Amino acid sequence: MRRFVDRAYKLPPKTDSKSLLRSLLGGTLAIFILEILTLHSGHVFMMAPFGATCVLLFAASKSPLAQPRNVIFGHFISALVGLVVLKAFGVSIIGTAIAVGVAICLMQITRCVHPPAGANPLVILLTADQINYNWDFLLFPVISGAVALTIVAWFVNNFSSLAAWPEYWFGFLDSKNKE
Repeated sequence: MRRFVDRAYKLPPKTDSKSLLRSLLGGTLAIFILEILTLHSGHVFMMAPFGATCVLLFAASKSPLAQPRNVIFGHFISALVGLVVLKAFGVSIIGTAIAVGVAICLMQITRCVHPPAGANPLVILLTADQINYNWDFLLFPVISGAVALTIVAWFVNNFSSLAAWPEYWFGFLDSKNKE
């Protein structure tokens, strides 16, 4: 019990000013760019889980959960699961629950876990009565938005000469990654 109590009073270290500024500018710029692309392209680039993606990209950019592979493929896989469940079974309590579980499992199998993407099946299935989802949802906003966020993160997180983001890209392009 003592260990639990001692740990209960610990907080993570304070974030330095440079990192705070990078998070502020990165999150603001990323969402602003998605909004501008939406206004001027005729396509939707925005969806709610991208806000949480920005938290990882700009406040926890060294995390495996914030790497391009995880962001892009995690969003794609989980949105695909949401669409498949919607098209095959419609909206139901059990279908919604299973969709989230399957999305998590598939992200783990493909080694591209991205927690914000776990919300994609929920977004699709909980709003299906208001939005007529079709397969092009995977391109706009899912893939296009995830790629745009990744590009913004690359610029913002590498602005300093000391920075090096991402930690890895897609794995299959890396000759050292033999797993």
